[in-house]
Amino acid sequence: MINDYASASKDFNPIHIDENFAKKTPFKKRIAHGMLSLSIIMEYLYKYYSKDWFNNSNFEGRFKNPLFAEEKIKIILEEKHTDENKKNIKIQCLKENGDEVVSASFTTE
Repeated sequence: MINDYASASKDFNPIHIDENFAKKTPFKKRIAHGMLSLSIIMEYLYKYYSKDWFNNSNFEGRFKNPLFAEEKIKIILEEKHTDENKKNIKIQCLKENGDEVVSASFTTE
């Protein structure tokens, strides 16, 4: 998936695609593109909210930890409704060990 994302995005940074290069970095192995993690979250949001989720919405995200090539993630959504008939959705993208990869939120009507 990382190599496919590199081809699609034209982001061939060796930290993502070259294991020998990555061994010499502080990470010691290849990491996924941050935007790849974010695109998985976007796909998940689309699945649950259809295209309506991005109409009149505000999305904010923060990258917290690197995601390594062999790691799996899970996405957790927490939805709250406000008095103004808006939805506030907290999104967590977690590794199997519980480390947060991406923390995000969006508000929509």
